[in-house]
Amino acid sequence: MPEPVDTGRRIKELRVSAGMTQHELAGPDISASYISLVERGKRIPSGRALKILAGRLGVAMADISGGAARVESVGRVRRLDLVGRLVAARRQWEGGDPEGALRAFRALAGTSPVGRPDDVYTEAQLAIAEILGAQGLADDGAAVLLRMLDGLGPAGYAETRVRALIALADLLESAGRVQDGLRYALTAALEEAVAPPSESAFHSLLLLDALTRCAYWSGCAHWATETGLGEPPADGGLPGPRAGIALHRALDLWDRGAMDRAAALLAETARRVTPAAGFRLWEAVNGRHALLLLARGERSAARSIVERGLVVASVAQEPDFPLWLTTAEAVCAESTGDHARVRERGEQLAALPDGGRCHEKAAALSEVAGACARLGDRERAAGYLRYAAELFRRAQAYRHADRTRERLSDLLEMRN
Repeated sequence: MPEPVDTGRRIKELRVSAGMTQHELAGPDISASYISLVERGKRIPSGRALKILAGRLGVAMADISGGAARVESVGRVRRLDLVGRLVAARRQWEGGDPEGALRAFRALAGTSPVGRPDDVYTEAQLAIAEILGAQGLADDGAAVLLRMLDGLGPAGYAETRVRALIALADLLESAGRVQDGLRYALTAALEEAVAPPSESAFHSLLLLDALTRCAYWSGCAHWATETGLGEPPADGGLPGPRAGIALHRALDLWDRGAMDRAAALLAETARRVTPAAGFRLWEAVNGRHALLLLARGERSAARSIVERGLVVASVAQEPDFPLWLTTAEAVCAESTGDHARVRERGEQLAALPDGGRCHEKAAALSEVAGACARLGDRERAAGYLRYAAELFRRAQAYRHADRTRERLSDLLEMRN
């Protein structure tokens, strides 16, 4: 029996041999994007589409379908169609058209439940919430996820519920509501503990990342190690979730005075993480590592990290502002007595929008305040500490706010 033909690959081979573009093959009644999806195996062409394509390519239908029509149930064809639309919507989002992607995801989420696979519906809802969060509409994104959770009973939907809770924790933390995020991350940890074992540990890793982050900024870092989630599995690389867990564990060690352990963990994380894990995370790891080296008096090594990191950020033309590399640059300038550079970078950080992760901005301003104080500019340092304490308060990072106010009181007493 002959091997079945890969329809998409065969269509592409014949099109290229004929010197045709996807637009030419599509003609007036099929879109070029549909041809692209077929050629990449994301869509299975219907019998009508196969007939049209075979005619334009000048071959028999058997030449591109293997001589035997694929027997697909209505549900299977429906699934492949929805998956193709999901992939197209995500590419539209990644291509810089969030509004168009939002419309496409909403259309998918509103598709009739008959024959609709739960994973497509789940992915569409999660994407809608993420896009709304990125647009500064955290409350709207949270409402999408809460409605999704309301419609899911624990039985039979445990993994979907955990994913929605993780997304809710991430969304609220990124919006500067860290204790709200922690509440949902802890709920996810409790639900996962009683859920049937999952075939993949990836969701557990995502959960541990969200929980560690929210717990650290809430001032309850130890809660993340008391949930029974265990250690993230080690591997040769360090993708985003593992790097995020390591970063916030190192920051907690640093806050508790275990500087050597924090330095070792940050050095290993910085060595293994790459910008592919996410630019914001990568630059936070490197910037924080440089700040820790500066605190230990290792100025040359810190300056090398900052200079290299800023070059990467410039060449990559990342849209995200390099918050922690810029902060580390300011503290590097303080170590050389460059008052003007410290002031310039401090003003640049203070001018950043307060929305989003305002707790991150607050922590950065606290570092710059320390640099200003060491240079004798206590008035400026006091201003940054007041601002940082208010940002921490807004973000529900109350313990960080208290520590910042204590630093402010100490500074004012010294000045008096």
